[in-house]
Amino acid sequence: MVGQVALSIILLIGATLLIESLAHLYRVDTGFQSASLLTLNISLSPTRYDTDQRRATFYDQLVQRTESLPGVRSAAVTLTVPMDRFFGTTVQATDRPHVKLNERPIAIIQNISPGYFQTMGIALRRGRSFTSRDSASAAPVVIINESLAHLFWPQYPDGPDPIGQHILSGTDPQPVEIVGISADVRANGRDQDPRAETYFPCVQRPPQSAMLVVQTNGDPLLYANSVRSQVLAIDPNQPVSEISTMDNVIEESEGQLRLMMRLLGAFAGLATLLAVIGLYGVISYSVLQRTKEIGIRRALGAPRSNILALVARQVISLALAGVVLGVGGAFALTRLMSDLLFQVSATDPATFVGIAILFVLVALAASYIPARRAAGVDPLAALRIG
Repeated sequence: MVGQVALSIILLIGATLLIESLAHLYRVDTGFQSASLLTLNISLSPTRYDTDQRRATFYDQLVQRTESLPGVRSAAVTLTVPMDRFFGTTVQATDRPHVKLNERPIAIIQNISPGYFQTMGIALRRGRSFTSRDSASAAPVVIINESLAHLFWPQYPDGPDPIGQHILSGTDPQPVEIVGISADVRANGRDQDPRAETYFPCVQRPPQSAMLVVQTNGDPLLYANSVRSQVLAIDPNQPVSEISTMDNVIEESEGQLRLMMRLLGAFAGLATLLAVIGLYGVISYSVLQRTKEIGIRRALGAPRSNILALVARQVISLALAGVVLGVGGAFALTRLMSDLLFQVSATDPATFVGIAILFVLVALAASYIPARRAAGVDPLAALRIG
């Protein structure tokens, strides 16, 4: 019985910590709006789209055609979407001391069309977004996020203005001018801090494979066939893959924590049920075995409250022994879950104390019927037993 209680305590504490972590995750601002957002992958053929101009023309036509669909508010092309996958590049501010390539910080790289920030709901803090003027023949430009601005200009938003400054990206020796600063996006997941990020005009660096993001007026998946038809209208041989919603992308990124929470919650509920049934059975059997004793106590004038206290003490002794063992076991085992927890300590005192008190109350509730039966024993009937 004590072992069942201890196991229930361990599982309940683990499940509660995961639920608290998930609650904290849901309150984290991702930096973008995921509602009503459709995402799909376009991987262009390297033989048919072997030049930057051909790739840029395809993406430009696709965005225009998609935005012309009824119910579509906006559309944009991006190299990757947040919380899915990302590519990195080394960065170096030209007004900072020169650093070797392999010692430079890494920033996420995105190649986007002009409507990307509007479609994703990402705020632009300073400067401007990309326009049609940022063509393939124009001077190279870049938009950075606030994390990258803090990296090279620690006094930001005070101090020197990053707008108009230049950075080096990857092995390209040509500096690119910063024309805007965007809000941070949690590209690696809600539980990860924002990383430095760079955004380049898609037309200046058109990728071979890209994601199309579409902001709709209703359920995004209802527009999947219409968007796919626009792709085929441009190129009948062009495949479309990874059709999903941004909400689903976020859901999958948090899948491990959610799965662990559900499993632990199910096991904790089952273990608690078994422990409560066990306590009920033990106390009921104890009352049955002590019926004659209880009858004598009642015959000698013991009030009902004394009989209830007698049964309660037995319940509390069993429950407390299990709680002590369970809390000790949970203290050791929940540290193994620390990588799954977010803004919650693996030894959170409130959780440990709360679950311990809750289980004692549950144990007392489980003993209510046996205790009431014991208090109602007829002394004369009990003395005739045996």
